[in-house]
Amino acid sequence: MAPIQATVLIFCRILAFVVLCPIFSQQNFPSLAKIVIGMALTGLCLPTAPAIPELSLFMLTVFVIKEVLFGMAMGYLSQLVFTGVEIAGQLIDFQVGFSMAQAYDPTLQIASSQYGKTYYWLTIAVFFGLDLHHRLITALLLSFRIVPLGSVVIQGTTVEGIVKLFSQMMVMAVNLAAPMIIALLLVDLVLGVISRSIPQINILMMSLSMKTAISFVVFLLLLPNVLSYLGKHLPDTVRYLQEFIESFQ
Repeated sequence: MAPIQATVLIFCRILAFVVLCPIFSQQNFPSLAKIVIGMALTGLCLPTAPAIPELSLFMLTVFVIKEVLFGMAMGYLSQLVFTGVEIAGQLIDFQVGFSMAQAYDPTLQIASSQYGKTYYWLTIAVFFGLDLHHRLITALLLSFRIVPLGSVVIQGTTVEGIVKLFSQMMVMAVNLAAPMIIALLLVDLVLGVISRSIPQINILMMSLSMKTAISFVVFLLLLPNVLSYLGKHLPDTVRYLQEFIESFQ
């Protein structure tokens, strides 16, 4: 029974991670594919996972809950950078005026912003381009060596680290959105001066098309810098996950 129980615990940790991690967490990603990926990764972990004694039904239930929570925590941390990118897009959309045109995105299961989706898919492209998906899976498999099955204990330093990572995510979102927001604020300032100088002009109708066009131009000008910024900070996804796992040693 012990090998079967170990397999169940490994599968619970991996599946909980897959459900929340980047790429696989998308709602249109087939649930059967998530289960198959979880089973494949479980097969990879079985030879290297430490053995556990046979557990009673109560202890097995407790261990399953701990493994699911630990896997979800790892998945949440790996998703932080992507969440920061989406927040940056929402900030830009609010300034441009696209917030009024938010549409339901079946991929993310939310009413997503236009620039939010654009930045998200750019991040996905850079993520695969840097081969970070392999490093993310490697960190997940190594977690079974660092944190044996059933030994997960949440400590104060771990909680503080998650709060710190959340603040860094917000800083990243502001840094990504700041150039576009500043450019659009300057447009608002110019339109305000025109409105005071020539009251006959319908500034509201002019601002919608003007801010949209200028936002596209500024976005294209900033695209190389955005890709460079993402390439610099996306590896932090793996680093955050590794530091979180090592905090349990």
